Amino acid sequence: MSRNQQLVVSGYHITEILKHKIGDISISLDLGLTYSTVIKYETEIVFQDGQRIELKQLEKINKRRRPEDCFLVGGGNLTFIYSFENNRVYKLYEPRIDRSPTLWINGNMMHAVSYSNPVEEARNKVSALGNIYGNVIDTCFGLGYTAIDLARSGAKKVRTYEISPSVIEIAHINPWSRNAFENKKIELANSDIRSAIKYLEADEFDLMLHDPPNLKMEGTLYSADFYTELFRVLKKGGSLYHFVGGGRVPREYKIDYLKGVTSRLYKAGFKNVRKSYRGVIATK
Repeated sequence: MSRNQQLVVSGYHITEILKHKIGDISISLDLGLTYSTVIKYETEIVFQDGQRIELKQLEKINKRRRPEDCFLVGGGNLTFIYSFENNRVYKLYEPRIDRSPTLWINGNMMHAVSYSNPVEEARNKVSALGNIYGNVIDTCFGLGYTAIDLARSGAKKVRTYEISPSVIEIAHINPWSRNAFENKKIELANSDIRSAIKYLEADEFDLMLHDPPNLKMEGTLYSADFYTELFRVLKKGGSLYHFVGGGRVPREYKIDYLKGVTSRLYKAGFKNVRKSYRGVIATK
């Protein structure tokens, strides 16, 4: 079994198993994509592939970890899916049972989870670009949801970048990211888009989707200099969707991020910059 096909559960699933009576339990072992049967005995549970986990281990995890935390099943153990890299903690985070997970970085979630789910949000971002075609650049891979949807929606090729090896490893484990590594349309580079973009050809991409971490985490991805590079590699007539985020209604914005983003995009050469789904659309 390859690493992106291994069994993954969250604290929610552990709670369901512990409170269930002895016998067969129908439960998802890939965070909601499919459902399987596990058998609960007095001291352990047995998975369909023969793996066994002691209930004592589940009880211990249930006390120590949050229900949103995710775990890889293997070798009779549950391994917490997290990584520490460059003073940041990364972990896979399931907002509700059997929902597509998001990436949690130092307490910040990379997708909206209170009123949407990460896969739906990715689709909304891709839909904001309109007709998807040709060569597309997806600047920040994350868990690969936007890259997957761009390829599904009609892109000929999707070039995407991820600076963190830890994030890529977590995506490999995440069942919902599987297609990002199986789809031949998607080309993933483990590199920093801020430096990598300088080596890309001018007018190379028909469309671009820029979905960076929030401005406080990665401010240079919102800079005029970076927008100038985005403008350079976009073909004339092409469109950029830039996710900005912030509050759900205007009064929740402490700072008008959209205003600053719009101003810098115009400065970089983009035209017709206008509001779209939690961000802006611009054209060259």
